[in-house]
Parts: sequence; C-alpha cells; structure tokens
Amino acid sequence: MILWSFAPTGLETAWRNSGEFWAQTGMAVARHPLLLLVCSAVPAAERAYTLLQTNPIPGWKLTRLEALVTLWRILLCAVAVWVTLSPERWAAFRLHFFDNVALQRSLQRLGAYLGNHLHVVLWELVFFAAAFLLLNFALVRTAKGLARLGGALRKAVRQKAFASALRNLVLAPLALIYLVELLQQKFY
Repeated sequence: MILWSFAPTGLETAWRNSGEFWAQTGMAVARHPLLLLVCSAVPAAERAYTLLQTNPIPGWKLTRLEALVTLWRILLCAVAVWVTLSPERWAAFRLHFFDNVALQRSLQRLGAYLGNHLHVVLWELVFFAAAFLLLNFALVRTAKGLARLGGALRKAVRQKAFASALRNLVLAPLALIYLVELLQQKFY
C-alpha cells in the first residue's frame, strides 16, 4: 500500500507512488492479459480499418462505427476497473462507494487529500504523461522498424494503421488501468 503520510517533496513522493502504480498496473495486466487484449482489439481493428479504407466511408457508416467503438471503450473502462480490483480491494471498494454516507466520506477524503497534496498529484500526472509519451514513441518506432523488415508495411498508410492499432492494443488499456490505480489510491 502506498504511504501518503510522508511529504519530503512532491517530486520524491510522486516518483515513489508512480513506481507503485506501474507495479500494480503490471500485476493487473499479468492477471488478465487475454481479457485486456480482447477488449482492446475491437477499437484497434476499427481504427486500422478506418485508416486503410481507400474509398470514402459514408457518414452514417462512420457514425455507426464510432458509436460501436464508444460502447466498446466503455466496456474497456469497466474491465480496467475490474482487473485492478482484487477480491480484497473489491470489498473495500464496495464499502466506500455503495453506501451514500461512505461515498460522501470517501469524496471528502479525496478533496482533503487533493487540497493538501496537489503538488504530488500534479507530479504523478506529469510522470504518467511522460511515461505514456515514451511508450507511444517506442510503439511508433517499433511499427517503423517492422516496416523496414516486412514488405507489407512499406506503405505509409499501412504503417500508420499498424501504429494506431498497436497504440489501441497497448496504450489504451495500460493508461486506463494506471489511472484507475492512481485514482483508487486517492479515495482510501
């Protein structure tokens, strides 16, 4: 569990907490890799399909695709919450959020924490953004590297579609799980 009582500097605390969030994110992904892959596959496939289309997609069809993907992403958000909560954390989550009085107390604690430790939260968000920008860069470089090896990815459009699919398969679930880890720690 993350210790919130010490406060040497916002940067040091945020660095330590970010490491803990990454460890918990990795454990959540390791527990349910296939489920996360299945949930992120639909948005990834839709994005690649849209980018690879040579003919213009009619507005109604694009709207229907986006509606489907939006619903699927809501499912991905629910799955991200589910995979981060172990049975013990689920019991604590229920205690904090399924009763109006407990929910109000949890929100008051969140407000008090944010009021007292806003600099730590801001540093945690900076580390989050930096880590995911680096991961995005690594995924794009991977797509370009694979394009040099294989003939099928030589075209720029295919490279872009492949990079987009990789980002949807990897970045989206990781970012959601990481943010759930970050937020749930603040509520308790």
